[in-house]
Formats: sequence, C-alpha cells, structure tokens
Amino acid sequence: MNELRVLDVMTPDVVVATADCHARQLVDVLTDFGVSGLPIVDDRDRVLGVVSEADLLTAVSDPGDEADPSAAELMTAPAVTVGADAPIRFAARLMARHRVRRLPVVEDGSGRLLGIVTRGDLMRRALRSDAAVERDVIDQVVLPAFGVDPTAVDVKVADGVVTLHGEVERRSAAQRLAALARAVDGVTGVVEELAWRVDDTVVRHRHAPRR
Repeated sequence: MNELRVLDVMTPDVVVATADCHARQLVDVLTDFGVSGLPIVDDRDRVLGVVSEADLLTAVSDPGDEADPSAAELMTAPAVTVGADAPIRFAARLMARHRVRRLPVVEDGSGRLLGIVTRGDLMRRALRSDAAVERDVIDQVVLPAFGVDPTAVDVKVADGVVTLHGEVERRSAAQRLAALARAVDGVTGVVEELAWRVDDTVVRHRHAPRR
C-alpha cells in the first residue's frame, strides 16, 4: 500500500526565528504572518525548540514588566519533531500524545527543518468520512480521467485507504489514477489493483542498423 506521508501534506515554507529574538519581536512575527507558533532554529536550520502564542502571552501580559525574554528562554525544548517520511497517522498520534498543534518536519539524521505540519493539515486528510472520500475520488479522479472508462474502475474506501480495482487500457493510466487519488483530501493510502492491457511505461530502444 502506498501510504500518505508527512511530506505529502506539510507546508514547506515555514516562518522561523532564531534563539536571540526577543518576545516582542516574536509577537510581531506571529501577527504579521498570521501563524500561532514558530520553530526556533540555529544557523544551520536545525530545530532547537518551538515558541507558541501561549508562551508569548505569558511573557508580554504584564504591561508594567520591562523584561523582554528571548526565544531561548521562552521556547519549549527539545521540540517534538517528525520525519518527512513518517506516515501521517504516526504524526497524528505524536500530536495527540504531546498535546501540540504543530510539528516541525525535519530531515532524518541532520535535524534540518524541511517544513511544518499542523493539526489542520492532518484533519483535512485523516478525518473525512469514507463515503465523502469515495465520492470525491470518483468525481475528481475517475470520471474526469481522459481515456479511462469510468464504469471499468471500481472505487472502495476503508479507513481512508482507497482501493482501485478494474481494468484500464494502459499501465500509465493506472499509475496516473493512483497518483491523483492520493491527492484527494481524506485519503491516507492507495491500493492500486488495476489490470491493464498495454504496458506503455516500458522504454523500448531502437538500434540503428549496422553498416
């Protein structure tokens, strides 16, 4: 089964801050970019921790307090992170266990920041009903597919996993249907069981005649 990974749903463009930024600077960043938390990174983009709105609210709530703590003082560290290749179900369990709303996505081994995944990203993928997902796969993938007889493709969904069964003319069409199905909201995996008549994915080389 081709299971959906964190890489498939994460946001690659992440607003970040460094450990020496101060609370009032961080508030401005959150406000300007409309985000509710920031990964704190070092000069190699490795994640050191995370600062949330709740962390900052405590820091700036007293107007008479002249202290302006740094991100290094405010952040939750070490940060709870997830690898890009992890299944989205694993990321959802990680969020629930640690009671966090977002996970920095890091490169295995280096810890370098690759993106961020939020509860909303996972909910759009993992918490839709099977009936709604099945309807969207049929309407958005199977019916519009050029050169594919929609009556020849059967779609079943169980726990977000789409199974495609039937027969198409070309192997490339089977691969395309599976790839498009993976992009539908609520799909957590695709099982492609389509038969095909012609394998048009094999590259056949022509040899020049010998002289």
